[in-house]
Amino acid sequence: MATTESFLIPDVPDLDPNTFGHDSGAVALTDPTHDIDGDGVLDTQTFDAGDAVVIASDLDSDGDADHLTLIHEDGGYASWEFRRDGDGVVHWEQTDGGTLGNG
Repeated sequence: MATTESFLIPDVPDLDPNTFGHDSGAVALTDPTHDIDGDGVLDTQTFDAGDAVVIASDLDSDGDADHLTLIHEDGGYASWEFRRDGDGVVHWEQTDGGTLGNG
């Protein structure tokens, strides 16, 4: 029997894949649904954001994404890692990017 909980839409982070970059702030994950590192803790959330699919992972369990991969409708993708410099300044660093498929 279906219940109202079956129709709940997960809370997704506020993220614009078209403007995301080095100076973007922290991305809070509120509803992780996958355990990609196999430690028994849900750490990854996938969601649609405009014309892109986002895969966001919080591997240190602090509530904010450590890794993001954005895959756009045209096959373009970019992977990012959240970093903290020695002086405490935080930023995103692109770790990979390109085009999927034959494009």
